[in-house]
Amino acid sequence: MYNLQGVSGQNLVKANGLVVVALERPRVTNKCSRCNNKLDFGDEYVCCTDCSDPYLMDKSSKFGFCKTGAELAIQLKPQEIFKWVAGPWMKCSSPCDGGIRYRDVGCYGGITDSSIKHYPVDDSRCPGQEMPARQEVCNLQSCIDLSASDSNEKSSGMLGWLVAFLVLVVLVAIGAVGFAGYVYYKRPALRTAGDPQRQVALSISCWKDILEQD
Repeated sequence: MYNLQGVSGQNLVKANGLVVVALERPRVTNKCSRCNNKLDFGDEYVCCTDCSDPYLMDKSSKFGFCKTGAELAIQLKPQEIFKWVAGPWMKCSSPCDGGIRYRDVGCYGGITDSSIKHYPVDDSRCPGQEMPARQEVCNLQSCIDLSASDSNEKSSGMLGWLVAFLVLVVLVAIGAVGFAGYVYYKRPALRTAGDPQRQVALSISCWKDILEQD
């Protein structure tokens, strides 16, 4: 028997001279979780929309009433979801001949409410067959092959520099010979001078004249 003292008039109904409470089925809401006065049925809450005390006449059907005249409401609890979360791979233990790399893997829980961040839980809560690998082999290339490849790259690089240097030397030599020929034919005195020392002196004189002209 419920004490009807304080029950709002809108929830009271007279029938055959008796005053009875009008029962109602709770409507679905998302506000029960914020109320301190609520009934916990495992997967759901039952409350009054004004957070006053709810009264149920039948727990299976959830028929009841609110003394204050507020509406009876029901809210499904947010469902927990558990999933594996894997971090980035760490550096391989060996550059060649096979090594091992590791990463952090843990089970995290969350609810359908996206405003609440996921949180770590025991690994037993997540399905074991879906667990990502915590370690794997890496850098399977042979160290001998890797060393030979590096040597070939260095050799080809040095050969390229040598070829470029030789081409530069040849171009400089050709330019010098061409310029000497130009000076020789430009200055008749060089062709008529038989003495080598005189030719050298005239060549130096030609260089000075050209530089002064520039």
